[in-house]
Amino acid sequence: MQEIEFRPGSHGLIEILIDGVPLLDLVRTAELPYAQDEQLERAEEFAPEPAPLLAGEYSYFPRQMVGWPSRHYLGEPAETAYNQDDDETMLLGCTCGIPECWALLARVEVTDAVVRWSRFANNHRDWDLRATLGPFVFDRRQYEQALRATAARPVRPPAPVVHDDVRLVPVIDALSGILTDGCPAPPADESLRDAYWLDRVAAAGLPRPMPGNATLIPLSGFLGGHCLTTLVRATVKDVATDLAAEDALDHVSAVSGGYCLVAAGRPLVSPGCCSDLTDLANWRDAARHRGPDPTMVWIGHPWVHVAADGDNLLLTHPTERDPGPELAWISRRSLEYAVRQAAAEVRYLARPLRDVCVGLVGRDRADALCSTLLGGSWLRAGADWLE
Repeated sequence: MQEIEFRPGSHGLIEILIDGVPLLDLVRTAELPYAQDEQLERAEEFAPEPAPLLAGEYSYFPRQMVGWPSRHYLGEPAETAYNQDDDETMLLGCTCGIPECWALLARVEVTDAVVRWSRFANNHRDWDLRATLGPFVFDRRQYEQALRATAARPVRPPAPVVHDDVRLVPVIDALSGILTDGCPAPPADESLRDAYWLDRVAAAGLPRPMPGNATLIPLSGFLGGHCLTTLVRATVKDVATDLAAEDALDHVSAVSGGYCLVAAGRPLVSPGCCSDLTDLANWRDAARHRGPDPTMVWIGHPWVHVAADGDNLLLTHPTERDPGPELAWISRRSLEYAVRQAAAEVRYLARPLRDVCVGLVGRDRADALCSTLLGGSWLRAGADWLE
């Protein structure tokens, strides 16, 4: 019977040792003959560089995923890998940051007396590891004691800094068609893209973007006739030749954009994919949230969560899944005021926007087009929806 240790390692990962030997070392030794054969087979593919040697190329998992009270290592997987069978558990994940794309799998059997790991396999290779790795059998009591030791220790956090000066800046996503039509493809090197888009924005005569995001332009910059006309024409371009058709407006989408949450002069949260100006209602609901449990605030992909502690609100980092790490504390009063100010700014834009719509579809249909572009007539109305 073996002894297991789940030990906190670097970068918040939980390392696994079996009889004092790191699991990664055991796996690397078992996979090495197969990996060397593959390296030789693929030598020509990677020449003149050597082909990668994939033996033991895994990573441990973060405590947030597998630390107690998670039962991931008790046969109740918190995450699953590609090509994973129902009775398998990921023991190790990929070094790329997406654990499930290259994983070490095993069958984890739990009884009253023991925990058994067997049938080790890689989820993308047919390497026969059963003869060279495991099975490992652990005393159930010692196993669970080791696992419980990974529980997060309660730490009294310092008093949070609560931002009482937040703003919600309405923004337009210039990638929604304003900049993309007729433009050369952006550089493949991501480090050059901001400079590329800043040049494109300047060349199009558009206002300067928000700090930290070269394609999100403040709504206030579109009050001028040229910029606003450019925005509207880019949004309706797919039906521009047939705007007179009776059902033309059914094919017009709301302007892409949303709201940047700014605190202390710097953006905290920016809208993501699939967001628009109607997301102000979600920020309104966030300001009203009263419970300690996080609730989703839709701002596009990825989204944020908000939890309440009295009159202060905790925002988490954007994520596509459960609430992310803590991002910032803001006061409820400040966010409520920011929502009202943003709503007033959108209403102010509605008047010149309607004038542009009159020029495109005439007075009879201008209100309908204007409301469609904003995402709803309620954004043009008074402040009743804020109450």
